[in-house]
Amino acid sequence: MSFFWQLKQRFFPQPIDWVSDKIPAAYLWEAQPATHFYGDTAVPLFAGQGLRFTLTAQSTEIKGICLRFGTYQRRNHNHLWLKTPVGTQRIEAKDLIDNQYHCIEFAQPVRSQPQQLIEFELISSDGGENNVVAVWCSQQLPAFVPMDLSQKLDFSHDAPKVSIVIPVFNKALYTYNCLLQLLACDRHIAQEIIVINNASSDETAQLLNQVSGIKVVNNDENQGFVGACRQGAALAQGEFILFLNNDTQVMPHWLQAMLTKMADMQVGATGSKLIYPDGRLQEAGGIIFRDGSGWNYGRLQDPTDPEFNQSRPVDYCSGASLMIRTDLWRAVGGFDERYAPAYYEDTDLCFAVRDAGFEVVYCHDSLVVHHEGITAGTDTQAGYKAYQTINHQKFLAKWAKVLPQQCPPPPEVTPQQAARRLC
Repeated sequence: MSFFWQLKQRFFPQPIDWVSDKIPAAYLWEAQPATHFYGDTAVPLFAGQGLRFTLTAQSTEIKGICLRFGTYQRRNHNHLWLKTPVGTQRIEAKDLIDNQYHCIEFAQPVRSQPQQLIEFELISSDGGENNVVAVWCSQQLPAFVPMDLSQKLDFSHDAPKVSIVIPVFNKALYTYNCLLQLLACDRHIAQEIIVINNASSDETAQLLNQVSGIKVVNNDENQGFVGACRQGAALAQGEFILFLNNDTQVMPHWLQAMLTKMADMQVGATGSKLIYPDGRLQEAGGIIFRDGSGWNYGRLQDPTDPEFNQSRPVDYCSGASLMIRTDLWRAVGGFDERYAPAYYEDTDLCFAVRDAGFEVVYCHDSLVVHHEGITAGTDTQAGYKAYQTINHQKFLAKWAKVLPQQCPPPPEVTPQQAARRLC
């Protein structure tokens, strides 16, 4: 009988109330530099409550774990138990400092492989209303699961308020996970799903045949992102059009948060906070400098940092998750076809929205995981991605009279100064 089982029998005769949808502000004590996550939600652990979570190893040897606790600045005498791959350790609440990381060294190192998931369980044995420890956490990211082509997905809807346009070219597994999250989140909002299949040669068509309640256009030739989005928008019946990459996974409240922003009639378009699958921030709104170059604000930083958790007007938001009023889309002409097949079309659209007298707003509480580069790759000198360089020149020419009003690029200004100038 394991020590952990004896512990649960002694201190937790009743079933433990597990929290499994939160990831704590924590980092592994290992050779490689670790990413520190701030955490924006304090999860209190009362008696008989536990937190299950996994962290990603970057090295082959894990010496311990550092967790950020909240003790509410008072002497606390309850106890926590941490189950690790090499045993169970007791944590004395009286040793913790409020809002500081507490580093727990393992009795022996954990052997691992880089990118291996390490599982932990944290349990409170005797916390009470006035004697409790909290763990700072953020929302657990959605799982990425194998495709099940026997599973029927149903998106039946009433008259839509939002038309979600998803262009796809192969990568059926990503499309499948994208659709699963759309089914799991914000289904109380009337929405139609419009999928434009750009002549995929993998299992995409077979997958889409298993999905009911959506509109599907099967192109004989790849129309690119711009062409596919224009096709989908032409079919839209909602008050709002939302462009969504197929390599995304939306999070709870993502769509409601965007619609809340759109309740302000001065807002013409809004975009999500984009997060990498490893939990790091990908974009908190986009910046365009005077030379037409761009910057994804907050890239590779902590998405729960307060700096990135305030909605604000921006130069542009990524087309990976971008909402616009349908009438405004039609008034400005939608994605400009000069940028076909892709790149700079979302930036150009947001400039057109602002030129029409509306704001483009970054929506900090609309969270979307984006597996960036899955379809187009990352090499700007070859293939589809090469259009990023080509279209930069087209963007410069089109907005030559507007760009001098933008900020100069670093080092003349900091990214934070550039990001805040429209507030």
